[in-house]
Amino acid sequence: MEKKLEAIQIQDNESEQMDNREDAAEDDYSPEENEGEGDEEYDEEEDDEDDTVFSKETLEAAMATKVSIEQYYTSLFKSLKEREDRRIFLEKKMEELNLREEQRAIKRRELDKKETEYIKSRRIRLTGHSFESIKIIGRGAFGEVRLVKMKKNNKYFAMKKLDKSKMIEKQQTIHVRSERDILADSNHIHGHNPWIVSLYYSFQDTNYLYLIMEYVPGGDMMTQLIKYDTFTEDATRFYIAETVLALNSIHKLSYIHRDIKPDNLLIDSKGHIKVSDFGLCTGLQTNRVPTLAEIYKKYEGDIRDENESISSSRSARFDSWKKQRRVLAYSNVGTPDYTAPEVLMKDGYSAECDWWSVGVIMFEMLVGYPPFCSESIRETYHKIMNWKLTLPKIMEEAKAEVNLSPQAQDLIEKFLTDPVRRIGVNGVEEIQSHPFFKGVDWKNIRQTKAPIIPAIASITDTSNFDHYDEEPSHNPEPMQPVQSKSRRKITSFDIPFIGYTYRNFDAMRDAFGSVNSRDAFGSINSRDAFGSINSRDTLNNI
Repeated sequence: MEKKLEAIQIQDNESEQMDNREDAAEDDYSPEENEGEGDEEYDEEEDDEDDTVFSKETLEAAMATKVSIEQYYTSLFKSLKEREDRRIFLEKKMEELNLREEQRAIKRRELDKKETEYIKSRRIRLTGHSFESIKIIGRGAFGEVRLVKMKKNNKYFAMKKLDKSKMIEKQQTIHVRSERDILADSNHIHGHNPWIVSLYYSFQDTNYLYLIMEYVPGGDMMTQLIKYDTFTEDATRFYIAETVLALNSIHKLSYIHRDIKPDNLLIDSKGHIKVSDFGLCTGLQTNRVPTLAEIYKKYEGDIRDENESISSSRSARFDSWKKQRRVLAYSNVGTPDYTAPEVLMKDGYSAECDWWSVGVIMFEMLVGYPPFCSESIRETYHKIMNWKLTLPKIMEEAKAEVNLSPQAQDLIEKFLTDPVRRIGVNGVEEIQSHPFFKGVDWKNIRQTKAPIIPAIASITDTSNFDHYDEEPSHNPEPMQPVQSKSRRKITSFDIPFIGYTYRNFDAMRDAFGSVNSRDAFGSINSRDAFGSINSRDTLNNI
């Protein structure tokens, strides 16, 4: 029996290696794909000369091959490591439950069967036509988000569809890859991060990138702020506490979000938050942010006097902010309102920049608009860059018009300060121990009743999202599958998207696997209220 299991394991490992090759092929770039391309441009007699000139096609083919090989082995080693992690996790769980050896053998065989089915399921290609579009729930500068239903299993997801050509034109390819990477990294064997929107699949065709994610039906925090104008301190305390925990979980993955704002805080069916939109997410301890800094750099000059820029009444700023808020959210430039000054200045920065954003959101929840909001982006940029002069006046004005408690004011000011003095620089416990959060049950907050429970009538209810009309350019078009080498040569256009494909272990088996039994190892996450695919616990039923 042991020899048979060993043979199965060897066969599965070989299948997994073949599967990784097929993954590369699905993205249109296997390591062998471009071998020999452009050889006609090479003159062997000039082999020793330093001035050899290669054609553009040859250089692009060489680069594509290099990236493909790197991606292939990275994916291979990662998948083998994840498989080993699942095995170790199972063994640990069985040890904790003190199972008999015959029970353990059964569970090991179940896991081996699941692994084999997962490998097979990964060879099934997903396309845009694998999903039925229900309604558009978001639209931005580079694409759209739709509520969709997977035809294979009738599960509902949010499909984010991004235009490759626009991403390249605006130099956003690194950002879209960052989003895919952190969402994939959050799907860990020990349990999916409950604070982050789940990613189930990512794939591409010739023109578009696709992210198939968990559908969070409650809309975003910006919708709630527009609806209620301001929150009570109790509601603010709850949602800022959840935001702190969500960001801390991201920092533990060695990422900085850099773009935390109400638009990116989604609300689930029970009123708790999940963080989305990781396009600007980056690794910790970075010292360069070309996109944000360069976008807003042009707004440095021609600034009105700061006294004039903050002298308008609260009601005027409030009305102006509400009118322009959604427009800014979907523009190419966006808004710098929530961005830390060290990020805009391209100074070295770390996770503390996210805590600045939390302070801005907290101010907005209590006052009705972010502290540095202005009639123009240049004024907002100016206020942030000169926060030491502008913020004291803004805080005094807010206190005169809104009943801010001393604890709330103190916490906001501790968030909106120099990075070295900013609360949270010494760890998240520094934030959690602040008097404003007195009484918060940090360990069980997701089990606590939320202040806002979104009204959701059905599984396809999108009333918590803005309405979007279908546009000709956004109508479903004939699918353009990624072509093979025999039909299309690899170009520089393709290189940024090599290896974009991702399949969630549990989601792939649920969608395509033949096994009806529950998982052989511990629960990664329970099913949400609307049936999005997550794993189910079985060890609890042994």
